Amino acid sequence: MSGTERVARIVAIIGAGTMGRRIAYGCAVRGVRARLHDVSEAALAGAMEDVRALLEAADGGDGPGAPGGVALVEVCRDLEECVREADWVIETVPEDLALKRAVLGQVGAATPPDAFIASNTSSLPGSWLAESTGRPGRFTNMNFGPPDDLKVEVMGHSGTDPATTDAAKRFLRGLGLVPIVARREIQGYPTNRIWRAVKKESLHLIAGGYLTAEEIDRAWMLDWGTPIGPCGLMDVVGLDVVRAIENVYYEVSGDPSDRPPDFLDRMVERGELGVKSGKGFYTYPSPAFEREGWLTASDD
Repeated sequence: MSGTERVARIVAIIGAGTMGRRIAYGCAVRGVRARLHDVSEAALAGAMEDVRALLEAADGGDGPGAPGGVALVEVCRDLEECVREADWVIETVPEDLALKRAVLGQVGAATPPDAFIASNTSSLPGSWLAESTGRPGRFTNMNFGPPDDLKVEVMGHSGTDPATTDAAKRFLRGLGLVPIVARREIQGYPTNRIWRAVKKESLHLIAGGYLTAEEIDRAWMLDWGTPIGPCGLMDVVGLDVVRAIENVYYEVSGDPSDRPPDFLDRMVERGELGVKSGKGFYTYPSPAFEREGWLTASDD
């Protein structure tokens, strides 16, 4: 474990989409058993393929390597089986309040009483979800990023026990991650709102015809020295997920500026979801921004 403390034996992950897979990988690569549940057989099969690929890419580090790591990930078709004996249960289902409440209700009823429950929600405050679990004191939000992102934002609600926050910090440190703990609850997490402001403004500029996605990303990458720009990052997140998150903000505020732009609706309806569908703002697996010379090229 290379200087980290293993503080979880079994982590149950409810939802085998993009984030569920990344969390399962993050557990397995640090030697922690992960159980993945999803109602979709295709999602479970794809999850194991992605976790294996991530572990193979990370092989040679201080984790158990690809073969040993894959052995630590178990697919569970039954939710109760998945959460049985879990120390942590992390919900990663789509960004829909009613769905999350229903799933968290099932989780709370089936999970051992001493287990902690977290939601990987990007935009829903924990106070909207906690009572669904039947154990609000042992519930918190934890927002994970891409596999190479060390930061995980932790945000409790007014009823979260301090011991739950402490346990979340120990758990994340045990996975080699860096917890950033919000001092107060706010919709969308504090630092995630900074990303949301960049994302929202980028979408506004594209919708208004001010800049293309490539122009925004090129400028951003030149300014900040990053390997990817805001639009490329939205492709990684998934444009369907981006739209769902923006719709949550819009439903709460009623502010027309919070509504996702029409062009994003059309992209999602066409199945242009980003990396996971092979096309979004860019075409994958070889997006334009990774090509030699692209950064300093001119669109004129």
